[in-house]
Amino acid sequence: MKPYNNLSTQNLPLLLLITRITTVLALIAIVLSIVAFIASFFMKTGFGINQFFVLSTAIFPSAMYVLLGSGVVAAIIAFEESYRKKSEAYIASLN
Repeated sequence: MKPYNNLSTQNLPLLLLITRITTVLALIAIVLSIVAFIASFFMKTGFGINQFFVLSTAIFPSAMYVLLGSGVVAAIIAFEESYRKKSEAYIASLN
């Protein structure tokens, strides 16, 4: 599974790689957060607050923000690539 597999760039390949890595890490964190949330119902402690519940509620929002940020960066990369292609086509039409 490679996120943003249709996205390519000539000028920003490192940023695209970082975006793909952060997307995968955010998805893994979201899945682990959901698993920890579900597991918290099966593990009962003395007073009801469980470490898995605290862990899942702490990780989930931050992972969603990382996923949102990587989506915004991917949109910027796509915009830059389309602008580059339009500029190349315009320059080629001048000759």
